[in-house]
Amino acid sequence: MSNYSIETEVTGPLKTNCILLYDIETKEAVLFDVAGSIKKLISIIEQENLIIKYLFCTHLHFDHIMGLEEIREIFPDALLAYNNKEIDVMKNLGIFARMFGFKSSSIGKQDIEIEDNQVYEIGKIKLKTILSPGHTPGSMCFHYDDFLISGDVLFKRGIGRTDLYGGSFEELKTSIKNLFALPDKTIVYPGHGEITNIGSEKRENPFVSVADI
Repeated sequence: MSNYSIETEVTGPLKTNCILLYDIETKEAVLFDVAGSIKKLISIIEQENLIIKYLFCTHLHFDHIMGLEEIREIFPDALLAYNNKEIDVMKNLGIFARMFGFKSSSIGKQDIEIEDNQVYEIGKIKLKTILSPGHTPGSMCFHYDDFLISGDVLFKRGIGRTDLYGGSFEELKTSIKNLFALPDKTIVYPGHGEITNIGSEKRENPFVSVADI
């Protein structure tokens, strides 16, 4: 039996997957990519008496961070964490954010810079960071046990777009190659769309396959 639980909620203007991960025994928890109102996840947090330790951002495109201002008021002790390369991304894509009434200042002050190959403990969960540039320069994935949180790097039968500021298809291919080294059974929780797994993406992803890289 797993020592953790994962819950998801689709939220925000572009249907982003916000993810709640928590240690079942210790009740420590983390939220990924709070893109809007997350009433379902907050209800779970309250019912399970969870302690939100971190607010992780896989990257700082506005459709992944629009709910941070509200959630930081609800959980003021949670530490906001992202890679510093994302700050320029957020600034350079501000015009898109403003179309939805969002200002970059809304996310507040960063508490922790996430870097490659770090380990964050959430109870007994040892969550490893994987720097995965290509969609954005500072895109981060998170791996533990049999799951991967991939942000907008890898989707079910898709990959992140590379035509926005800081994007690079060649870097994205390299990042996905690194992810493909994980066991085939690894469940992938992407930033948008349905969950998938590493094995099926290696065989069936039409954009990047094992043969391509």
